Formats: sequence, C-alpha cells, structure tokens
Amino acid sequence: MLVLLVTVVLLASSAFGVLLLLGPFVKTVGGSEATYGALTAAAAVPTALALALLLRFPRTVPPNLLLAGSCLVYAGAALLMTGVHARNAVLVVAAIVLGTAWAVTYTAAPMIASDLATDRNRATLIGYATGTIQAGFGIGPVLGNALRDAGLSYQQVFGVGAALAAAAAVLVIPLTIELRRLPGGGSPDPQRDPADAEPLLASEPGGPGNLGDPGDPGDPGDPARAAETGWRGALRSPSVVPLAMVLLSACVFTTMNSFQTTFADSRHLDFDVFYVTYTVAVIAVRLGLARILPDSASDRVVAVTTVGMTAAAVAFVFVGSNAVFYGLASLLLGCTYGLGLPAFQARAVNLAGPAERVRMLPMAGLLFEVAICVFPLVAGAVVHSSSYRGLFVLLIVITAVVMALGQVRGRPRPEPRPAGGGARVAAAREGAAPGGAARGDAAEAATVSATGPSEH
Repeated sequence: MLVLLVTVVLLASSAFGVLLLLGPFVKTVGGSEATYGALTAAAAVPTALALALLLRFPRTVPPNLLLAGSCLVYAGAALLMTGVHARNAVLVVAAIVLGTAWAVTYTAAPMIASDLATDRNRATLIGYATGTIQAGFGIGPVLGNALRDAGLSYQQVFGVGAALAAAAAVLVIPLTIELRRLPGGGSPDPQRDPADAEPLLASEPGGPGNLGDPGDPGDPGDPARAAETGWRGALRSPSVVPLAMVLLSACVFTTMNSFQTTFADSRHLDFDVFYVTYTVAVIAVRLGLARILPDSASDRVVAVTTVGMTAAAVAFVFVGSNAVFYGLASLLLGCTYGLGLPAFQARAVNLAGPAERVRMLPMAGLLFEVAICVFPLVAGAVVHSSSYRGLFVLLIVITAVVMALGQVRGRPRPEPRPAGGGARVAAAREGAAPGGAARGDAAEAATVSATGPSEH
C-alpha cells in the first residue's frame, strides 16, 4: 500500500512540478514575477473553501477518493493550459483550478499515510508521503526543462503534466482495493490485531462519541461539534504552535520552490541544481534519516531543523552566481525543511486532544495550502520592488520566527476520562478485557494510539 501511495503521490507531485514552468511561461507573454504571484494568489479563496469543508467534514469523502478526484481535476486544468497562449481569462481560471486541486491532493495524501500509522511512527509515514511530494517537486521542473530543451513548447509541456496527473488518478484504483482489504475498510488502526473485528473504541477517530453513543454530541465527527473541535479547539490546544510553524514554513517553501526558476535566471544559474540537490536532500532525510531516529518529531529534532532552516535562508543571500554555493544552500534547505515539516505536522496531531485529532491534518493542510497560494503575491511584490535580496531578508525573518517557535516544548492535554459507554475503554486499561492481562495491554495500546500524544 505504501508503494502504491508513494507512486500516486510521485506522479501527482511531478505534474505539479511540471506546471511550475507557468512562472517562466508568464514572462514570455509579457508578465513578471508579480503577475505569477497574482495568478497563484487567485486560488487562495477557493482553496480555503475546499479545505475548510474538508476540515468540517474530514471523513465524509474517504481520503483515497479525494486524492483520485483532485488528481483528475488537476489533469483537466493542466490540459486547459495547453490552449493558453496569452494573458487572458482562461489563464486565470486554469491557475485557480490548478491551485485548488493541488491543495486537496496535498492534504489527502498525508491523511492516507496517517491512517496507516501509529503515534510513534506517524511522522515517519507522513514523511514518506510528503518526501515523495518533494521528490515530484524536484523531478517535475527538471523534466519540464528537459522537454523545453528538446524543443517542446510550453503548451506541450503542460500536456505532459496533465498526463502525469491522470496516471496518478488511475493508480488510486488499486490503492483503494488494497485499503479496503484492511481491518476497518480503509481506516486502519495499526495497533489493533487484524483478527479483532470489534468496533472502534469510543475515543478513536471515526468511532462513536466520547460517551459511547454514535449520535452523542461528544462525537468529533458530528457537524454540530465541527466549530468547537476545529479552529477554536486548535487555538485552545498546544497544537497551535506547530500549526503556526506549518503556516510559516509554507511561506518559505512556496517562495523557494515557485520563484526558483526566475531567481536562477537572474543569477545566471541553472535551476536544475536547486531542484535536484533539494530533492535528493529531502528524500535522504525523510526516507532515510527519519527511519533511524527514535522519534523524528522530538523536541530536539524540531529545534535543530528550525535553526538549520534559518541558516539556509541566510546562505541564499550570499549565493551570487556561484553554482557550488547554490548547491550547498539548496542541500542545507532540503535537509532541514525536509525533516522539519513532517515533524511540525506530526506534533500538531500528537498535541491535539481526542476530539481535535481527526481534523488536525486537514487543518494543517488548509494553513499550508492557503499560505502557498497567498504568499507568492507578497513574494512577487517584494522581488519587483526590492529584488531577490530583499526577498531573502524577508525569508530570514520568517525562519527566525519558526526557529523561536521550535524552542517551545508543548505537551498534550490530559485525555478526558470517558463516561457511560466508555466502560470498554476502562476495562481495557484495567486489563479486564477478554483474554486477561495481555489482552488488556493490547487494548490499552490501541486506545493510546487513537487518543494519546501523537504527531501529524
């Protein structure tokens, strides 16, 4: 399932990477970095609406179906770009649809990975999904650049992006088949014995409410509780700190990723150096180093990576036209951001209360995607008025704030004791479930996995 998931994500994110050539394409039709930033920002409102709906109804549509649908929509918008030859309304519509569809894709993939995880390895599995996304971000622009060098037009390159997104949507079919074979029909709890056909515990995401009744107002999936367990619940919980870090990191990411083609051109550098180096670094830390670390979302990991992100932003100020320095700065950014973002996401889930956890990934996705839509508008304006040096000064300030937040050591809220229908949970904790003490320990582990400290 992980192989299928990362393959789908790789194809989808490569399609997104190919469409990053929209930046230099806009310049060929008389636009600038500010124009490109405005096009990206145009998707902010529909993206916010789409992810707000996902936040309010996190499991109404299964994540695998969200992933397939968003990939198909993205393919359609990329196909629409194949007919664009000037700055016109079609270009704006295509940019809006591309941004919104990708936001849902980016959010749905980690949700599937989180469903397959335990609290301790959630950062690692989310790292697999998001690391593969970063790989696609690196592969896509390099592929698009190679196709351009081979003589293809921008429109033909966008067509290749559409084909990649469509292939990703098709591959969701076998992924869905495999997910349905899991206990729970695609909402697995890795701590639960596969032979255990008992219903979800009262406090598990997707299970009954905290009082043990499916219709109880304590149910985090009840729309009546959506507002309380959404923004207000997050703002009252320790998760607000890692969520803020996700938001600010998105500003750094979208600037480095989206404006790299035009930045490299302004310094007479080859942007392939950035995308290849950055991608290799992200893959190495998320798929390699994250597996070695006992807990890749620990306080120490978060503190170190945030310091490294600030150092990377500073390094880009002094790159000049030196390809070696350019590669080293890209390497540092890839290592620190690559390990940091899934750790921030994981902590957001781990620090949330039982009622908020099911919505934490969509909330992190909402913040991240709105930021990557809106911030290019700011970045483009800064480049237009103060050049890239001014932009990197702004990024240094942002990463410094992330670094300061990274020193905050949050602790999860105490889990509220269930009442009424929570007897089964209590029995599990006492080791009184059928099968004796060993059975009780397993049930307690399942309960802790579903409701205790976890990361996004």
